[in-house]
Amino acid sequence: MSRRARELTVDQTALVGVVRKVARQRSKINTDYVMAILRAREEGATFGAIAEAAGTSSQAVQEIVRRHAPVKRSEPKAGVAGGA
Repeated sequence: MSRRARELTVDQTALVGVVRKVARQRSKINTDYVMAILRAREEGATFGAIAEAAGTSSQAVQEIVRRHAPVKRSEPKAGVAGGA
């Protein structure tokens, strides 16, 4: 069973508000970072070139692309699916 949270002081409430604001900014920056990497990759930039520009490893860039890029599924061939 969790304990009931104690009331925050005025100063603590202000600091928590700052944390909330910075967290929103961080979330937007992270989204922009991922989208920039995906866009660069879609335009044909190599993992190495993107990694150098971002100051990270090509493995990190590959992982971001793997996790966030839309999945490309191949179309089923005509007549291969079951049925009469």
